[in-house]
Amino acid sequence: MEKKRKARIERELKKREPLVHENVKVAMFIRGHKTSQIVNDILADFASVKKPFSVKYNRKKSNGLTGPFDDETTVEFFSVKSDSSLFMYGSHSKKRPHNLVVGRLFNYHILDMIEFGVKNFVPLSKFPPEKQNHLGSKPCFAVIGNEFEKDYRYRVAANMLIDFFRGKIVSSINLAGLDHVIVLSVGAGEDKILWRRYSIQMKKSGTKVPRVELLEIGPALDLEFRRLHLAAPDLEKEALKIPPELKVKKQKNISHTGLHDKVGTVHVQAQNVDKITKTIVPAKALRSKGPKRKREDLSEEGSPSKRYREGVTEEK
Repeated sequence: MEKKRKARIERELKKREPLVHENVKVAMFIRGHKTSQIVNDILADFASVKKPFSVKYNRKKSNGLTGPFDDETTVEFFSVKSDSSLFMYGSHSKKRPHNLVVGRLFNYHILDMIEFGVKNFVPLSKFPPEKQNHLGSKPCFAVIGNEFEKDYRYRVAANMLIDFFRGKIVSSINLAGLDHVIVLSVGAGEDKILWRRYSIQMKKSGTKVPRVELLEIGPALDLEFRRLHLAAPDLEKEALKIPPELKVKKQKNISHTGLHDKVGTVHVQAQNVDKITKTIVPAKALRSKGPKRKREDLSEEGSPSKRYREGVTEEK
């Protein structure tokens, strides 16, 4: 029995070893010690959007569970249990009503996380269910607003939300597989992000290119910034490390432009232009006819026309 148990543990540990091509990130949706109905609906709707790569943990109210900003051990414990690298934690209190924490983990330790306050939430049940996306489909992302380039909070939040819902990384995709789009925009005059999700409807246009229309399918909510926990420099450096197998070998005299176009430099050796004429073969019409010896004789004695001009007559 001990040998079987040891072999099973070894197989499980081998599955969790670092991979050159990582699998799809699994997200945990955790209910805190005290939640509201809005927070419960948000966790349920986002878990359905993330399916099949989502795990739900419903905590009882009798459990004195604190948030990840106060105690990271609970989230890290669930990460080891479910082999997850993303989490969304929901809670509700008088000080922080309708609270939502979104974060990432690396090697079962919290890397970075952002705390949001939720406003103007519209659940999935308010939208047409027949227009929902297919299970496991990849979304398009539209990030609208200058703040996503200027403000580091918006930049980190956009990077985290895209990493949370992007799904499997592929090199190519069928046009029919792009059935929904996630839009992140900046609230007018307010410090928050507007989350919207639309279904992509491709209709006939009379040409080869279809006419595209967007239909909102939810959930819809406004995310207001509260607290931010950035990654530690040493942990972030380790998380961004690229395996040697995936590193692109540097090629000499090749560079890339801002649009990822490849530009090459060609080095040509010095050309001896004065010797080019000696190697050129004359055209057939310009070549002299007859054997080489006859041409030499004519050059010594002179041509017939030259002898005629000098008064020399040929002997008959």
